[in-house]
Amino acid sequence: MLGSIRVSAMLPGVHKVRKRLASGEVAEYWYAFRGGPCILRARAKSDALLAKEVARGAAAAAVQYEAQTRQSDAHLLYGLISKYLESRDFKGLAPRTQKDRRKFLDQARAEIGHMELKALRASGARGALLRWRDRYKDTPKTADELLGAVSTVLQWGHDNDECGPNPLRGFRRLYKSNRAEAVWEQHHLDALGPHCAPELWHAVQLAILTGLRLGDLIKLPWSAVGEHTIRRTTGKSSGRTTVSIPLTDELRALLADIPRCDSTTILNSARKRPWTLAGLGSAMTRAKQDAKDAAAANADGSEARSGIEHLRFHDFRGTAATNFIRAGLTIDEVALILGWEKRRVEAIAVRYVTGDAIGAGMAERLRQNKARTHFVNQGVNQPYPETGKIG
Repeated sequence: MLGSIRVSAMLPGVHKVRKRLASGEVAEYWYAFRGGPCILRARAKSDALLAKEVARGAAAAAVQYEAQTRQSDAHLLYGLISKYLESRDFKGLAPRTQKDRRKFLDQARAEIGHMELKALRASGARGALLRWRDRYKDTPKTADELLGAVSTVLQWGHDNDECGPNPLRGFRRLYKSNRAEAVWEQHHLDALGPHCAPELWHAVQLAILTGLRLGDLIKLPWSAVGEHTIRRTTGKSSGRTTVSIPLTDELRALLADIPRCDSTTILNSARKRPWTLAGLGSAMTRAKQDAKDAAAANADGSEARSGIEHLRFHDFRGTAATNFIRAGLTIDEVALILGWEKRRVEAIAVRYVTGDAIGAGMAERLRQNKARTHFVNQGVNQPYPETGKIG
């Protein structure tokens, strides 16, 4: 059927028009872009026959599409997006980031690719782009990611002298999230723990003690464990960033408790194979549902909540941040380990870590360092040799 031909995926930005003619036939027209030249004309007596006609002409249309877009899109947003997708900046991103961003940019090319770059300098450009984003306000996070992808391209274009200033810089976002402050606290872990298989609980504990992203966690090899740290190149940075995670007593004990098998990774499923994202996600979902069912049974009511419905596996990173801060690490050090902006760590500290806890952690750190640290003022309150005055 015609609907099975994904034109927008095959030829991003192509404008497709389908209509029923007065003669009773059905027709379909493809344009290189909205308002652009026609690259395919097909008509037939039925949908099934039309699908065959379209399929027959698709290859030739693709050739015309390439020729037309190369010639005519240099001054359009479509062309700028295409250049960005071929740039080193884009190709240097992590594969998952590339996939997600390309999805949004293909949509932008299809819907607003006809905008001229010179029009982006006009005073109303920002408002026009925001109104386009607001068409998707029912899914605010997706809407912001869509506009954010366009903003990234416009900033790249400006930095590389392809277009004027980015009119979307600092745009107001629709989606408000407190995910950075979401943390599994002890009572949450108490609700989840009894419903976790040993393999899942090992993953939970390792996430809490390392702060690694889930994608890096399930790939973490035993070879990354050193004498004093775990060193791991993060997947999100495309191999550009290596984090060093302190090997605490708790982390050493956990690693000693995790059984080894033929796999090179630390974490493995009950089948003795490395976890997949889907597999670990499903196990976590089942454990959370079992916790909810247990809460309902204990409360003798189906509406009872476990208290962990709003939390995700990713939120163990917030728990790790609180533990690192309480242990005496600085905000900057925690931000470096987690790959977060400093303000995100500060938000965690303000909400979940008391001043006394921070102070206790700092004091413990000083005690541990005292034996190997020479303090310049260690003679304070002693008489100076020449004057006899007390410092």
